[in-house]
Amino acid sequence: MICLTTSVGTRHVGSRMKCLTAAWTKTNQPLLCSSTSSTNHCNLKHSERLCHISLIGELRNCLCPPNNNNSTFIRSYSTSTQQPTYSSKCLLGERDRFNAVMVDLTHEGNQQFIADNGYFGNILADSTSKWQKDGTIAIWIRVPIAHSRLIPVAASHGFSLHHTEGDNIYLSRWLLDCPSRLPAYANHQIGVSGFVLNEEKEEVLMIQDKHRIVRWKFPGGLSNFGEDIPDTVVREVWEETGIKTEFQSVLCFRQQHNMPWAFGISDIYIVCRLRPLNFDLNICKDELVDAKWTKVNELLKDPNHTHLTVRVAKLIQHGLKYGFDSVDISMEELPSVYKNTTYKLFHKPLPPSL
Repeated sequence: MICLTTSVGTRHVGSRMKCLTAAWTKTNQPLLCSSTSSTNHCNLKHSERLCHISLIGELRNCLCPPNNNNSTFIRSYSTSTQQPTYSSKCLLGERDRFNAVMVDLTHEGNQQFIADNGYFGNILADSTSKWQKDGTIAIWIRVPIAHSRLIPVAASHGFSLHHTEGDNIYLSRWLLDCPSRLPAYANHQIGVSGFVLNEEKEEVLMIQDKHRIVRWKFPGGLSNFGEDIPDTVVREVWEETGIKTEFQSVLCFRQQHNMPWAFGISDIYIVCRLRPLNFDLNICKDELVDAKWTKVNELLKDPNHTHLTVRVAKLIQHGLKYGFDSVDISMEELPSVYKNTTYKLFHKPLPPSL
């Protein structure tokens, strides 16, 4: 009598299991159908591969009969309960509050289904059919780049590419009989620049970019993933010029579509007012040709400056004359509706009485 441990517990298997195990031993392949065994499986000769697939099926049927409902499960999340619901031979996924299912192929519970392309296709078709009957509105699949061979399989079952993130590819399929309401992936990038103002001398820090020598501009760059706007601008100014600064406010932002070299997405460019904490320049020679302190009023006289640069200079002049409360957009951190998180809210300053 052979004793094997499976996802449904310890199961005692009879003489048929002994024969299958003996046959499996002759293939000299690992018993588990996992990501590590998939490489060996792909290296088998055609005849050995067919035998391998056949034995996988028989062993699986012996260990987890078709009528057994305890093989894998879908975790179903809602506002009321977080109890898993079980489904036989179904990809493991997590249900979101919109009634869509996210399938992560890196999850341990899904490893048994991805060793063979054909078997994965069959399981995906069965899972999709079951979820569709359950009223699921959409399916998301996270595919690690190491298993990118599964993408054409999913595409043949109606899935399309949604986006990539690091070493993962995300696929989606809308299940309802109406136009898809799935959100498009991020369609804007965020760039931030700093108007570093020396109020005493009414000077601003300007840089000459190595890739755009014809114009002087404000130091800045793209925001990193999960980085707050004030942190981005302070970091970028420091990296490019060696000037440490303190965030004061947002002055304005620009939205531009059809941005060159942005892979078709739009651009939001935010200009912040910063206070310098030192004044000695130490430029990054990999990015800049030069940097200098310039009188604010000189920005209004030079015709080579962009409309944005001139407009921001006018805002600064107005702030210097009438107070920066008249031009600043302030920032305040507030608690989010999502548990244990906060967000930054930007708006014109409110009167103290409010």
